[in-house]
Amino acid sequence: MDFRKIMGCMVILLMPGCEHMIDFQGSENGLQGITVNALAVPDTVFTAAISRAYLFTEVPALNYIDYWEYEAHPDPFYEKAVLSEAEVELVVNEQEKYTMRYDPLHYNFTSDYMPRSGDRITLRVKAEDLESVSAETIVPNVQLLEILGCEKYYKKEYIGEGPLSDISQDTVAHITLRLTDPGDERNYYRLKVRSIAHDKRGGSSEVILQYSDIYTSSDVIFMDEQLTRGYGGWVAHFSNIFDDHLFNGKEYTFSVETHLRYGEHPHAVIELQSITRDLYYYLKSVMLYRITDQDAYTEAIQIHSNINSGWGILGGLSAEKHTVYF
Repeated sequence: MDFRKIMGCMVILLMPGCEHMIDFQGSENGLQGITVNALAVPDTVFTAAISRAYLFTEVPALNYIDYWEYEAHPDPFYEKAVLSEAEVELVVNEQEKYTMRYDPLHYNFTSDYMPRSGDRITLRVKAEDLESVSAETIVPNVQLLEILGCEKYYKKEYIGEGPLSDISQDTVAHITLRLTDPGDERNYYRLKVRSIAHDKRGGSSEVILQYSDIYTSSDVIFMDEQLTRGYGGWVAHFSNIFDDHLFNGKEYTFSVETHLRYGEHPHAVIELQSITRDLYYYLKSVMLYRITDQDAYTEAIQIHSNINSGWGILGGLSAEKHTVYF
């Protein structure tokens, strides 16, 4: 079955506008292809999620109440989509080869290999009646992150205002950091700041972990003009994913802020992830997609992919992690 989509008029230099017809090749069974999602992380067993590709309109809406229910009971549609009989080969540095095995408990393929920084990872997937796909990435080197200082201050009437208005104390931690960036290449980063405390409810012995990944900063490296709306507690125009075009080859000092959690032993785990270029653009496109209205009047958001002849992402990251006690 062929689906046709009309593109609007476009003016290129002095050429008159015109209409373009783009043919989308499908079939009576919908979209035909393979989706691959995998992340190469040093000292972590390499796994990959391999599934059949589906059109957005073919995927049913989730009926779960919250994330925790979804985690405990995987979506039955995904169980159907997984290509458990696929042939998955992992090649490291064009020499070492690993045949990945399907894990029915986690619905993914696993290997005996743990990536190292600098490794070139190649993934090849074959499945019956579908075009074979492949992808490649290089695990990035970890970059230096230093904690220069931490100050606490009281934020009056914080409940219901601003990006940090979640279930937390009225005390904010202002943390100063310094990143050292190498100058011989373009580097891409994601900064994670998780505020944590151990809460004993009602004097019982049960300890509940209170945490939040939401933080904020006024530094220009976190500014993203495309993110015109906030999402899930994150303020509009803020992205924790950035590159080094403002400080390439230099040390860069900046600050972040996070609310303290209710409970004992409040602290923050700060993690600087050095990520691959493809993972950077994939995450950026997902951020834009999730704030975009999905209707006939909205321009479609293309999710970045580096899977040849397929969909999804093969990315790599290395992390530098610190703990700051309040």
